[in-house]
Amino acid sequence: MFRFIAFSIVLFFGCKASEYEPVVILGHEWNATAKVVADTTSTFKANDIIVIQMDNGNKPFKSTEVELRIYQGETDRILFKRSQPVKSTDAKAVVKGPDNKPLMAREILRTATPGIYRIAFAVGDSVIAEKRLDLVK
Repeated sequence: MFRFIAFSIVLFFGCKASEYEPVVILGHEWNATAKVVADTTSTFKANDIIVIQMDNGNKPFKSTEVELRIYQGETDRILFKRSQPVKSTDAKAVVKGPDNKPLMAREILRTATPGIYRIAFAVGDSVIAEKRLDLVK
């Protein structure tokens, strides 16, 4: 009997879904079937299509919305911010524009000036995850 209980406990904890750190993923394409960013990169031209995905580490969001923030370089100067609604069962948020008019890098950055930008997702005052984006000519 003791062996059965011990085995059950090991099985219960061993089957727990793995969690990982939240991450921002950038890319040129969206795979609608797999619901993931395809063709990932961190370097974009102003007219490149951009898809931004925030993966909350396989944990559902604890809020009804997350805020997408665009920072210029290493400064705390916010160029753009926008609320993105999420469900309490969601673990991912995606910003990509409609299928018939994909989002361009210059549209999300609100500039075509080459340089370093930071893409971040936040809840309230806390930044959950961020990624560097290089905008090139």
